[in-house]
Amino acid sequence: MKTEIKVDTTKSKNRIWWGCLALFVMSFVSGCGFHLRGYDSVGQVSFKTIFLQNELQIRPELQRAIRNQLGLSGVSIVNSESLAEVVLQLQPTAYSVSRTAFSGQGDATAELLKMSQSFKAIWVLTGNELVAGSVDTYRDRQIEVGALLTSEQELEGMRQSMAEDLARQMMDRINRAVQQRFALQKPVSSLPVSSPTSPVKAVN
Repeated sequence: MKTEIKVDTTKSKNRIWWGCLALFVMSFVSGCGFHLRGYDSVGQVSFKTIFLQNELQIRPELQRAIRNQLGLSGVSIVNSESLAEVVLQLQPTAYSVSRTAFSGQGDATAELLKMSQSFKAIWVLTGNELVAGSVDTYRDRQIEVGALLTSEQELEGMRQSMAEDLARQMMDRINRAVQQRFALQKPVSSLPVSSPTSPVKAVN
């Protein structure tokens, strides 16, 4: 007499499928240099309008990142300085790649990426400088010599992540400068002054 043993493979197949999907997502996130933190914002800021001066001189990734960051912070980008509270003056973005490791055949296997952005923020109402300086960010990148397409996609993701870091740093510094200006403009409350008491005459 033969006994048939039926094995329900549905659950096993589902587990395998979900496991493969999870591995794919994890490899994509790590391989592309994607950071969930890159989509964070500095939160609500102390100004509502801004004019971007020389925006076309900066890298396209940074243009997108700045506009993204401003949108998340509730700031409107206006087309004229006269309509803005803050003018953000931008210099051309500095971007460099340094090879840090090589294979036995002389091919680069690791790189250090650096992206910097110089800027100045002006408070339109007074024409005074709020803050000026430069923000920087770095990434280490491992290169797969045999997978050029994947490597290029990874590089693109890293550059976008770096641009998001720079945008967040700039907005944070500008916001802190605006808050400091508002704090300095607040009138200092005077302490209550007690009226001088009349001298007490001695009673004979």
